[in-house]
Amino acid sequence: MAKTGVAPEGAPKAGKPSSVIDTRVIYCGDNLEQLKKLPDGCIDLIYIDPPFNSNRNYEVFWGETKEKRSFEDRHESTQAYIEFMRPRCVELARVLKKTGTFYYHCDWHASHYVKVMLDQIFGEHKFQNEIVWKRSDAKGDAGQGAKHLGRCHDSIFLYTGGDDDYTFNRIYAPFTDEYVETFYKHADPDVTCPPEISPLEMRLLPLT
Repeated sequence: MAKTGVAPEGAPKAGKPSSVIDTRVIYCGDNLEQLKKLPDGCIDLIYIDPPFNSNRNYEVFWGETKEKRSFEDRHESTQAYIEFMRPRCVELARVLKKTGTFYYHCDWHASHYVKVMLDQIFGEHKFQNEIVWKRSDAKGDAGQGAKHLGRCHDSIFLYTGGDDDYTFNRIYAPFTDEYVETFYKHADPDVTCPPEISPLEMRLLPLT
């Protein structure tokens, strides 16, 4: 099933759709069937947030009509979960460009098994990072009778389509004034700031 998204009034017009797939359409259903229709090496970036093998049922109310949708995240075993995900990840690896990147979002339920599966599909040398997403502050749930440390983070595994020719754009954020004042507090008296550069930007990193 496919649904065509409608841009709100006044929004900028969408760019030219891809020659491979209509990017203005949200495809609902099993992604395995849609992936099989795509040619090799045609996708730049893939991010998936699949079921986590949490042994739970989920419900959500979708869109303005509050349509109720649900799915079961239940499998007979971790092996059954991996066997469910493997053919989908094989197809995702196939359609990923050599310059592309792939992100798999999971948690403690099956992350160790997912990592082994992805190494087998993409290749160990194409694994770049495990991104740790802290969802909440540390907590042990001891009040609920838990006998383990807090489970407060998810993992996102980053793989690339190529060995070293993949696209990776660094994102930088400016330091806060407080950070600059704390760690760049030693100014060089022999350096004069050009008018277009603030004194804070000319501070030097302390050596001690």
